[in-house]
This record gives sequence, C-alpha cells and structure tokens, in this order.
Amino acid sequence: MASPPLGDAELLAGEAGLDAVVVDAVLCMRLREEAPPRPGEVVVFDASAIGEHRYQIDMAIRAIAEAGAVALIITNPGFDLGMGVQRLANRFGVPLLALADADAMSLTHRLRSQLWAADVEQAAAVDSLLALLSQRRLDTVESVLDAVADLSAARVCLIGQDRSLVAGNPIEVGDRRLSSGGVYLVDHAAEAALHSTEIVLVPGEGTDYWLLGESGGSDGGQRLLRSLLQIGAWYLTAMLASVRVRAEGDARRRIAVLNELLATSDLHERDLQKQMLAMGWSSAGWNTGLYIKLQGADSARIIDLQAEMQERLREAGLDGPLVERNDGWSGWVTEPAEPAVEGYASMVQRLGDVLAEFVSVHSGLQAHGGIGRPSPDLRGLRSSLTEAHEAALIANARSDASSAAAHIDQLGVQRVLMGWFSSEDFARYARSILEPVLELDSGHELLRTLEVYLDASCSTTDAAHRLLVHRNTVANRIRRIVEVLGVSLEDPETRLSLQLACRMLRVNRQPDRTVHDALL
Repeated sequence: MASPPLGDAELLAGEAGLDAVVVDAVLCMRLREEAPPRPGEVVVFDASAIGEHRYQIDMAIRAIAEAGAVALIITNPGFDLGMGVQRLANRFGVPLLALADADAMSLTHRLRSQLWAADVEQAAAVDSLLALLSQRRLDTVESVLDAVADLSAARVCLIGQDRSLVAGNPIEVGDRRLSSGGVYLVDHAAEAALHSTEIVLVPGEGTDYWLLGESGGSDGGQRLLRSLLQIGAWYLTAMLASVRVRAEGDARRRIAVLNELLATSDLHERDLQKQMLAMGWSSAGWNTGLYIKLQGADSARIIDLQAEMQERLREAGLDGPLVERNDGWSGWVTEPAEPAVEGYASMVQRLGDVLAEFVSVHSGLQAHGGIGRPSPDLRGLRSSLTEAHEAALIANARSDASSAAAHIDQLGVQRVLMGWFSSEDFARYARSILEPVLELDSGHELLRTLEVYLDASCSTTDAAHRLLVHRNTVANRIRRIVEVLGVSLEDPETRLSLQLACRMLRVNRQPDRTVHDALL
C-alpha cells in the first residue's frame, strides 16, 4: 500500500491480511471458477465493467480467499460497496482497496513493474556478466571474481582444496559448510549467508576449488548472487582447466630436460644447453641445487602450486628454475662467482622461512627442503641437485615439524647413515625387523609411537608430550611393541637398529618403494 501506484487507494476492510507476501498483480474483468487467481496474487477488478452484477465482488473475495491469493483492488466503483462486502472481506482476511478514477490496466502494469523490479535487475546483471564473458573481456581469475562481486554487491573469492585463498576478497569460512557432490550450498549459520559451489577440473575426481560468495542482503540479492556464482563457476572451470593443461604441458617439457640432465653421466652438453636455453634456463656459473619434498599433495596439486612456490623463492632471493617432480620440486640458483661458505646458513634460513610460510597457508601439507653444494657448469649442477635431494630426504626423516630445510654440509654423519638407508639391503632389513608391528599397525600408530619414544631417549613422559597422549598410553604401546618384536629396549644396539629402521620407513611409507627408488 506504500507503493506510488496505490497512493490514493482507500483500505475498506481486511486489515488482518496486510502482512501477506505479494508475488504478482493480475487484471480480471470477472473471476471464473475454471480460472481462479494463484497464491500470492493481488487481483485488480474494474468495477465500471460489472454494471448491476455487484455480486461478482463477493464472488471475487471468496475466490481470492480459497485460492490463497492476497488482496482485491477495486477501481472506479461508482457506487457504495456496502457493509456486506466489507464484512465478507474482514471475515476472510482479504484486504479490500478502492481506487477511484484509475485506469485498471495501467495500474496493474505499474504494480507488476514494481513487483518484478528485482527480477528485472537480476536478469540485467546476469546479462551483463554473460556479455563480459562472451566478449572475452574477463581473461583472469581475478577479473571474473571482480565482475561477480561488483554485479552482486557481495564479497566473492576462490579458495583451494585446503581452503586457502587463491584469489578475491577473503571470506572467513570457519566451521561453516561448503558444497560437495555437485550440490550448490548456502550456509545460513552466520549473519551473512555463505554461498559455495565446487569447481572440479577433472570429472569424477575430487574438488579442486570452491567459488564462494558472502551476502547479508535480501532474498532477491541472494538469488542474484547464486545465479552469478553458478555462471562464474562454469566459466572458471573452463579457464582453470585450460590453465592446468598448459601447465602440465610446460611441466612435462621441464621434467624431460631435467631428467636428461640427471639420468646420464655422459652429458651431451651442447644439445642440453640448447634445450635449457629454450626453457630460459642458465647454468653458466656456480649452481646451487635445491630440492623441496612436498607431502600431502598429488601431482596435479604440485603443478598448481608451482607458480606460487617459485614466486616465494624469488622473493627470498632464491631465484632460478623450478621443476615439478612426483613428490615436490627440483631447482637451482646460479651465481657468477663461487658463493662464500659463510652464506650457506643464510640460504638454509631463507629456504626454511619460505617453506614454513608456505605450509602455514596450506593446511595438510608438509614441505622439507635440501640444498646442495655450489658447483660450476652442468656437471656440477647435476651433482648439486643430487646432494639437494639427499639433504631434503634427511631433513624430512629427522624432523617432526611440518617444514624444515638443511644444507648437505650440515648433515655430517647423517649422510653416512643415509647411504645405508638408500641401500636395498637396509630397506629389506628395516621392513623385516619391524614386520610384526606393521602387520598389526595399518595406521602406523604403533610405529609412530616407537619412533618418537626412541627419539625421546626412551622417555615415556617426553614421548607422550610429543604425541599428545597420556604417558600410560605410550607405556602400553611400547609394552605391546616389545612383546610383538621379542626384543629388549635395554640393549643400546637394539635401540639403534630400531631407530634407524623407523627413520627409513618415515622417509617413505609406501610399502613397495624404497628410499633408493625415491632417490632415483
């Protein structure tokens, strides 16, 4: 009633129905049983056309009430509607309005325009987004997110598998639910509704990204956000899939060149240098190899994270090629002169800081880095890369932290042990002596307890603190392990053998691969 078209209308009866929600307005010359109004409709009735048949107003009120429609607006009555009509409207709770000297068709059109304004705006916004996409004016993830955010007046962002921000305006997800199984989800747990839709780049595989929107607006605004997010998700799926295909192609070329560098001792330097030059790589100078072992990510995820890791290394002053591997990245830094030995510690610190910051924003990932000795030219690069891989494996094996870095010259006697670790004989030995525990311990709970207990110098209290369990739990597990293995942990040689075997199995938990395989 507050709308401009009804400014001169008089409410005659039916105040009890004023809170009803209006969805449309329709013009009727007469109401027929075979064509009743629909729920939520306001009926506009031109009384000038009914002549002496005033009973049609009573019939209209009854029909509106029975159909779940909202109200009756009578234009140009030209006569007193009478108390009977008003009592009937009050009885059924149907608001009855009268409007003199009004064109019924024009009134209905104006009311419908007002009611459909939100849908018209939504259609215009959707059309604007489709136009931008069809004209290829949105060629980056950020530009797509900005367009959706501007058109919906909402906060919009893209997050990865681990819920870390990829692009857009950050949204705090917290404990709120996200979509799964291809179902669009709106979580109303907080004041502002959280919209989410999945982006799956390979059909049948898991979620790669979520496109999120957050809005505290009206129902119409929520519907608009949903429409725009769904269109944006379809477009981003195609865009990101294309980016991944190109990235995988680039990765294969990088890996092929790196494998040629590592696989043969008789380097065809001229051909290899041409290939490296085509990749934009240089080895002229002193090359320091890097290796980053990444756990918790598959090969596709490693490819997706490659650009981010390379940028982080560049910002830390470790600028150079970075090549995807099946469990992380290989790379190197080239300098014109031999680096000073005093600078090794700084390099380790910078790499360690990069990895710590990286895993802090990617939950579920672990990253351990290794650095080789600086060596000149291609042959030296090959040697430094091998040392870096070895250092990364040792850093992973000796550290309980989610990230760590080590230089090959810092490892000392651990390198001697790694030589034993990487042998087929020790791989068989480690598995054979721990086999009774492994058969009982599919989740590695007992094996992990034994490893931490030995690393804690057989202190039940320290081991319990590291494992976040009660000391009695540790004692019971160790008692069970000792019984299963039939050994005594009082014997220092037994403790050393078990500790080395646990370290070896930590380097590679996969039962059919040895550390020797990993090094290759």
